[in-house]
Amino acid sequence: MMTGHSILWLAIAFLGLGLRAKAQVTYVGADDADAFLATGSTNNPAGADLTGLNFGAAGMLVVAPAASGEGEFQSILKFNLAAAVGLFNTNYGAGNWSVSALSLTLTGNYGIAGVQPNNAIFPVVQGGQFVIEWLANDDWLEGSGTPRLPTTDGVTYDSLPDLLSGTHAILATNLYTPPGNNVPVTYSLPLASNLLANVAAGGDVTFLLYAADNVVGYLFNSWNYGNGNQPLITVTATLNALAPKILSGTFANRRFSLNGLGNPNVVYQIQATTNLAKMSWQSIGTATADGGGNILFDDLNATNGQRFYRLSQ
Repeated sequence: MMTGHSILWLAIAFLGLGLRAKAQVTYVGADDADAFLATGSTNNPAGADLTGLNFGAAGMLVVAPAASGEGEFQSILKFNLAAAVGLFNTNYGAGNWSVSALSLTLTGNYGIAGVQPNNAIFPVVQGGQFVIEWLANDDWLEGSGTPRLPTTDGVTYDSLPDLLSGTHAILATNLYTPPGNNVPVTYSLPLASNLLANVAAGGDVTFLLYAADNVVGYLFNSWNYGNGNQPLITVTATLNALAPKILSGTFANRRFSLNGLGNPNVVYQIQATTNLAKMSWQSIGTATADGGGNILFDDLNATNGQRFYRLSQ
């Protein structure tokens, strides 16, 4: 850049070596809609065909196979992550973060193998395998049905074909080992691209849980029962590593003012040299990026000569 003093100033930005460890921000939130979906059976006191009935207001969610004496149970959960995205944007700025970890935590009043819940429509608690699947379709209603008074005003087992008509992906097959009553169990989720995009959008995220073998009987509390045992999602985000760059520079009164952009709240070295061929960079000071990543630095020792600048982390 030519100044009024006919001095050449060249601003060059390099990706700094030795990136610092990224800060983490973690969000934990309960689901705001859930229901179990049941088929019923000839042994189930609620009926042989429950496929069209809603149990959205039940205090319990259930996973059991078709081989269960009480019939098959699947469970569906919906989390709204607007607050999570708001938290990450507040800490890092929109677009400056990425999800680094995801998990679900489930807790049940009935967590001892071999125990029959008070309501006989539910299967006996048994260890086994179950699937966690992500669904793109969030357009379902929880409904107001209970085990003692089912309704038809929300999601049912008959809703599954519609729920699965959109994009969906199996995230994990997990082994459930009954841990005891009121003991939370956390299941890590893979960072699948569809799931990450759904989370980053800050809207609803839906999971479907169902049996992966013929023995599992998994009972855990719904958000309706609450008492601290409702399903929880944990989302951890980290700051994106951005290559620092110089945006502009001005020279006046023997002062060179540099404007740059980097990672929020990160300290950068300002380096200078008079000869690019020799690459003999010298540190002339530091600058800390503000919360938006803006870097400001004034070189008070600028001279009437050629000088080159760069940022280094």
